[in-house]
Amino acid sequence: MKEGERIERESFSQIERRLSHIPMPERDVVKRVIHATADFSFARSIFFHCDAVREGVRAVRNGCDVITDVKMVACGINEARLARYGGKVKCYISSPEVITYAEEHGITRARASVQLHSDEIEGNIFVVGNAPTALFELFELIEAGVKPRFIVAACVGFVGAAEAKERVLCYDIPAIVIRGKRGGSNIAAAITNAVILLAEEDIAGYL
Repeated sequence: MKEGERIERESFSQIERRLSHIPMPERDVVKRVIHATADFSFARSIFFHCDAVREGVRAVRNGCDVITDVKMVACGINEARLARYGGKVKCYISSPEVITYAEEHGITRARASVQLHSDEIEGNIFVVGNAPTALFELFELIEAGVKPRFIVAACVGFVGAAEAKERVLCYDIPAIVIRGKRGGSNIAAAITNAVILLAEEDIAGYL
């Protein structure tokens, strides 16, 4: 066994021993978040809405794309594993048309990217690790009848982040949410990767 593999295995073993009270398959998601942060308090702030893990796995297996708010989230998601099911990772925040549109309308690029690519959100996976404005724009779409298949809401910040993530729980859409002000791109990517891995492995057959 290579050194990196040994370290990773031991890390997950230590985490697993402290999460035995959390049922599967949610435990597999929580341990990936803790592995990414070295912070066990995330076990208390992560919330699973509408059978989120199982529905997220089904979305991956059905070839859904992953639409993200920022490139840091996109770069952290294992696109090769997702592609085995036909899905792609997409992020438009740096595209010229989004930058121009955001400047012309005085809004964030995260909000602009959702507005300009709303047709891609229907039936796909929407992952937010940084910008609560992406979620607020998503809510407008949901109210208009556009529904993502599955949501990961892990945006971070002092203004709007906690409120946006709580509002996600008001909709009948499967979602994994980091409640409160904390979150981040690495956490959003860790959650998404955990769901992708579960879609691929599912050794225990609990999905």
